[in-house]
Amino acid sequence: MKRIRIPMTIALGAALTIAPFSLASAEENPAPKISQKTTAGTAAAEVGLNVNLDLLGIANQISDAIKSAQNRDGFVKNLMESSFYASGQKYNVMVFNLSQEYEDHLNGVQFYGSAVYDGITYGIWVFEDGSFTNKGDGGWINWAFRGWFDRHDNTVEFHRP
Repeated sequence: MKRIRIPMTIALGAALTIAPFSLASAEENPAPKISQKTTAGTAAAEVGLNVNLDLLGIANQISDAIKSAQNRDGFVKNLMESSFYASGQKYNVMVFNLSQEYEDHLNGVQFYGSAVYDGITYGIWVFEDGSFTNKGDGGWINWAFRGWFDRHDNTVEFHRP
């Protein structure tokens, strides 16, 4: 397939410029995978980032966070923190292991992407408000969230700042 590069500008109240992209399938243009080495010199994990929506332009900062993670819970925490600070600390953030069941009702999504750590895909949402229910296992290895919220067991109600 011939690749065509198209620069785009989308107006959403203010101009938002999206970098040029290629019209190619995911098979032809897969997310980059990064193999990290531990201090012992063995491969630690493969990680990658896919972005579907990035109104805030934070994908590069999250990609840098992925490269520096050394363990699964650190990876999830790092995605959460990087997303929160990259969005200017103005939005709520949810990072969730997509192999787990969940229910979400998120409003004003500014960014959605996915990141892979050692074969496990995590969804990353940056949004204004809403609710998220984890129907699977908890813990830092499966989910992390930050912002303005009330938590009741595995359901989190997010508020606007």
